[in-house]
Amino acid sequence: MIMQDSRVIFEAFNDGLCSLCVIDDDGNPGMERERLRYQERTVGVRRHYEAMTAKVQVDRLIRVPFRDWLTSEYLVVIGGEVYEIGQVQVIPDSLPKCNDLSLRLIRQRRI
Repeated sequence: MIMQDSRVIFEAFNDGLCSLCVIDDDGNPGMERERLRYQERTVGVRRHYEAMTAKVQVDRLIRVPFRDWLTSEYLVVIGGEVYEIGQVQVIPDSLPKCNDLSLRLIRQRRI
């Protein structure tokens, strides 16, 4: 008999599509690497104040399916707005395995 861990969370990515783009020479979204479904997450009070302490802004937090190549060297485009990835966190106790992306809106850049 196989026992399953009751702490495993099953994820659904029902909130929309985001494009992960390479940063071009001008700092704009370049070639699209991949388009992924995402789930909106709440930027908690603790995360918000820790980011403020580090002088970092977190405008949005999304969860996407795990990609081992995903780093802060990509831009995320959601609904024509461009975001920088501030941090990529691996969420190992979810099915499927996921990444949380802390995003900062780049106000000068729009698609």
